[in-house]
Amino acid sequence: MAKKIKGVVAQFGTKGYGFITGDDNEKYFVHQKNIFNKSRLKAGTRVVFGAEESEKGLVAINVELEDGTKMAKVTKGANASNGLSDGTIKAALTILFVAQAVVIYKVFFTSVAS
Repeated sequence: MAKKIKGVVAQFGTKGYGFITGDDNEKYFVHQKNIFNKSRLKAGTRVVFGAEESEKGLVAINVELEDGTKMAKVTKGANASNGLSDGTIKAALTILFVAQAVVIYKVFFTSVAS
């Protein structure tokens, strides 16, 4: 089995890949397919991973959070504390749309009848 290396996610883009800086000061390429639970990584997250040498350099494999917590639960909790969920945003936009429709109705249709 490969030696486990600890490090910090340096960057992870929306296209599903990025880089991890190992505690050994090496840069490791990481792809979404090599992440435990297929969760998205965020910059600054501490991780533990194995490494392989490829034609293009070092590649991180079997990436998981350093503390062993399941990534899906941690990511979900992190999103909840860092911002609004998709459902909350959709509800807020729906309320704003309805409020605008009511104002437009009152301004344009009730003033004509008066």
